[in-house]
Amino acid sequence: MTENPSITFVCCIESGWLENQTLRMIESLRRWGGQFANVPIFAVTPRFGPPLAHKTHQAFERLNVQHIRYQAQNKYSWKAFLNKHYALVAAEERSKSECIGWLDSDLLILDEPDQLILKEEEDFLACSPDGCGGTTGSGDAFEYYWGEVCKSVGINIEDLPWIQTELEGKRIRLYFNSGVFVYRRSTGLAKQHLQDTIKLFDSHIASRITGTYFTQHILGMTVVKMGLSWRQLPHSHNYGMGSKIHNDQWYSQEKLKATKILHYHDSMWPHFWPTFMECLCDTHPDVAEWLSSLGPMQNESPPQWRTFSKIIDYFRSKQELAYKESCRVI
Repeated sequence: MTENPSITFVCCIESGWLENQTLRMIESLRRWGGQFANVPIFAVTPRFGPPLAHKTHQAFERLNVQHIRYQAQNKYSWKAFLNKHYALVAAEERSKSECIGWLDSDLLILDEPDQLILKEEEDFLACSPDGCGGTTGSGDAFEYYWGEVCKSVGINIEDLPWIQTELEGKRIRLYFNSGVFVYRRSTGLAKQHLQDTIKLFDSHIASRITGTYFTQHILGMTVVKMGLSWRQLPHSHNYGMGSKIHNDQWYSQEKLKATKILHYHDSMWPHFWPTFMECLCDTHPDVAEWLSSLGPMQNESPPQWRTFSKIIDYFRSKQELAYKESCRVI
């Protein structure tokens, strides 16, 4: 038997839909993660909200997951995406592992993700599946916005190297999908990534195409700013699937069959469940058999906590709207 890699995986969890998603992701890692199946996992709840269900805590015990619940000092707590940043900071402070790995909740581990091991000279790993939201350079609709974002975090857009996306083979400025990434804990990437993202929010700029941006593009900028040595993960370690991209351009049965980490987006919701299960039955029958016993994704939180969540979401949407109205659209 080989020794477990020195890595701690981190994810977010909150009451409601995310609760089920996160547990399924963790279960799949424990079942099909290979050498990663037994590594430490932190599930973090970094902002105010309803409590997790008792059965979720029972699942944590069964799956050997450490739950961290705290309220981060986050003036932009209405932005759910920032939960990732604060969760990583909390994990970075507590972990003793050499590496930290982030896993989005809407992932399934289908086979051992063997490419997640950092080589001696590497500090960071992530995939660049597609160019959506990225920039191809001069003349691209996103180029000016990206330039302004780079200024806000303290780099020049020309500092970003060129990469090729996995899906389209498109040449774009460095842009990682942040659904899966691994970094060396000693670099302190989590804290710098958080600081750079807050700088973007503090700058009050928004894209004329997408509005208040989802901040994913900051990850690559932070890696460049810190001078980290990075490697681009193959498509098999962050293959995307969903109802909006299930077509001849985006879906490939051959690629799904080779996939180790599936980024399924809305594939497990009831409206797409039959199609999703059919695809998995053809490519990963063991995973399909397990999922068929669970059924499509559901929000299983009690009615009172769903109501409470809706109230919180209402006030957060008001805060987000106020922020958007204060932004300079470019």
